[in-house]
Amino acid sequence: MDILNIYNPIKMHFGRGVINEAGNIAKKYADSVLIVTGKSSMQKSGTLDKLLKILKNAGIDSTVFDKITPNPTTDDIDAGADIAREKGVGLIIGLGGGSPLDSAKAIAVTAKGNIPVWNYLKTAAIEALPVITIVSTSGTGSEVNKYSVMTNPKTGEKPGFGYECMYPKEAIIDPEIMVSMPPHVTAATGFDIFVHTLEAFTGKMKNIFSSAYCMQAFCLLEDNFVRAYREPQDLDARSDMALASALAGLAIDMSGVGIMHALEHPMSGNYPNIAHGAGLAGLAIESMKYNLKACRRDFMLIAHHLGIKRMKRSEDEYAYSLIEKTEEMLASINLNIRLKDLGVEKDKLPKIAKEAFTTMGFAVQNNPVTVNEQDALMLLEASY
Repeated sequence: MDILNIYNPIKMHFGRGVINEAGNIAKKYADSVLIVTGKSSMQKSGTLDKLLKILKNAGIDSTVFDKITPNPTTDDIDAGADIAREKGVGLIIGLGGGSPLDSAKAIAVTAKGNIPVWNYLKTAAIEALPVITIVSTSGTGSEVNKYSVMTNPKTGEKPGFGYECMYPKEAIIDPEIMVSMPPHVTAATGFDIFVHTLEAFTGKMKNIFSSAYCMQAFCLLEDNFVRAYREPQDLDARSDMALASALAGLAIDMSGVGIMHALEHPMSGNYPNIAHGAGLAGLAIESMKYNLKACRRDFMLIAHHLGIKRMKRSEDEYAYSLIEKTEEMLASINLNIRLKDLGVEKDKLPKIAKEAFTTMGFAVQNNPVTVNEQDALMLLEASY
């Protein structure tokens, strides 16, 4: 067996109502916090007001930074870091889906340094303010890993980065918060779980630990993804999707992602209105076909864990059944889409293909099949 180096220092609090422990958890780190969240969903659901009350009752002073967009920009992150420094906060709390949680980690790093966040793509970060994540969606995995994704508004580049100091100290995963997710958000974030799990399980950096997380995540997805989409108030389905999200987040922390993420990041970087999970949906089928031969045994095992019976199918047919299952899943959650349906312009495809290598090269390299820029463009055109 190869040498493995596994590290994930996060303390996770999971269960219905655990947001009520946020005050006690935050108090261990600071008496003043910056809450990083989006512009509307946590306000409309009442979750932000609830958190503010919990923190106040614990004697914690809170500042709210609610400027985070669905594809957070470097300008947003630098502005949040400026506020964190001005207020002298000792803790960052990320509240919401992947974008606020990613931003919270990036703000925590930038607030401790004296350079813009974009510079951390080349300059390693060695310290950050402590971060607590409170996740409101099932899909990002950001609540339990060190990674952050940001968009450069001037160029459309959308890279990911992560350093050990960026791991959240603690994660609060409360399924009751997630019942407020509308169906289209449940669909997009849930499919992100599927792709995280698929790419961590098939990538070149996969290992026995990440694969164990992936197998459990697939089992949870089989029974609960479509159910959570169709029955949003089903707390059992929401709970299991939240667990699947955390498991997939832990898996990609160890084993990374592949070509779907490499292509989606520059796509939604150039088209900020595209939800990450929807972008992945547009790329999934052709990407899976591209990787099929190299992943035949893995695809067969995933098919088994998703409840697909082999019957009398050959190995190739059984492996391909995973692609058919994915198409069925996408249709059932209204995400069986093409890139043109997302508003992507065909003449932008070469730029997106090129940026997959300049901003997400680590994901390209982790793909089970070698991909060059022409291959990437071919996949984009086939998905169009």
